[in-house]
Amino acid sequence: MSHLDREGLQAPEPIRISMGIRAAALIAVLIGAGAFFWALRSGHETTAWSAYLIGAFYALGLGVFGIMWMSILYLAKGVWSVSMRRIPEAMAGWLLPGCILVMLVAVGGHHLYHWTDAAAVAIDELLQHKEPFLNATTFNVLMTVSFIVWLAFAFLMLRNSRKQDVSGRASLSHANIRLSAMFVVLFAITFSIVSYYLLMSLEAHWFSTIYVVLTFTDLLQTGTAFVAVVVSVLIIRGRLLDFVNENHLHSLVKMMFATTGFWAYIYFCQFLLIWYTNIPEETAHFVARWENGWLPYLIALPILKFVVPFIVLIPREAKRKPLRVLPVAVLILFAQFWELFVLVSPATGHGGHMTHGHAPWIELAVTGGFIGLFVLVFVWSLGRNNAVPIKDPRIGECLHYHQ
Repeated sequence: MSHLDREGLQAPEPIRISMGIRAAALIAVLIGAGAFFWALRSGHETTAWSAYLIGAFYALGLGVFGIMWMSILYLAKGVWSVSMRRIPEAMAGWLLPGCILVMLVAVGGHHLYHWTDAAAVAIDELLQHKEPFLNATTFNVLMTVSFIVWLAFAFLMLRNSRKQDVSGRASLSHANIRLSAMFVVLFAITFSIVSYYLLMSLEAHWFSTIYVVLTFTDLLQTGTAFVAVVVSVLIIRGRLLDFVNENHLHSLVKMMFATTGFWAYIYFCQFLLIWYTNIPEETAHFVARWENGWLPYLIALPILKFVVPFIVLIPREAKRKPLRVLPVAVLILFAQFWELFVLVSPATGHGGHMTHGHAPWIELAVTGGFIGLFVLVFVWSLGRNNAVPIKDPRIGECLHYHQ
């Protein structure tokens, strides 16, 4: 007899997302594509490709978060998350199209990356020194290998999860735990490669040993916020009432709250150490965001991504009520766009052609297009499987989870 039988519960139907959400996602895709091609045809190629990079990296982070989050919770034995595991699994459905779209950044790479300009490299000693790593061939090889690793582990872990829906074998959970242990190690390496190439190499003269930790906290915070949005909407609409309750939501939002503090800690550490040492080759990153009209954007970032979410989520009740969780999670999702805008756009100017602070209408529209496309893939993936992994051996413990 299964846990559901003993509890007198019926296995829920696959989750179907309303046509209104799908239509809104499709409209966002069309607006984003239109904004991108309008910018290209209007002679704003750098703005177009920086917007493309922001959107592609944003959506890719949501996709790989699905597998990374599952791996962390498998290893940590986070039984509270079992009933909502289909959400990160559906997020991982974005990985294949997301990886392909990210690789297309190379098409406009000469508008973004100084190291792709052979003439610039020929007269720049530092770029010559970094050339064995910063070149198109190494970029394509290492990025492709990284994406293959992500796709392979996603395929294996999702296959085991779906097999378990049929057989109920506990050995499949143990197999995913072993895969998770391998993935978190390989993910640390491959995500570093992807972050360095796509974002940090925009400023090839600059370096920071904490940069990839910062992008990792972005991944954690934004991915958890997306899961919180979906779970909150499902609870508000009365879906999965027997499987996801305020106790599960509390643990999920505690994780979102923790990542908010984690982001602030890492971001402040990077800023403080660079400010304190005051070495020109390190301070260039913040100087570029302090001048040319970028300072208001830089100041707004910690307010959007830390101060407001942290204060609102401090009370216990704020973590248990979906109507209070939902706007905070949406704010965090917007704040991730804001951070990528602050990381990417000021870095696209070089020499005497520095990029000036501007309203990010093109960047926001293109990123919205990527998010819309991600949502369409997510909705399709979510509806293909059972809403809950009903034969996971830990589902009974998950249903009785309290805190």
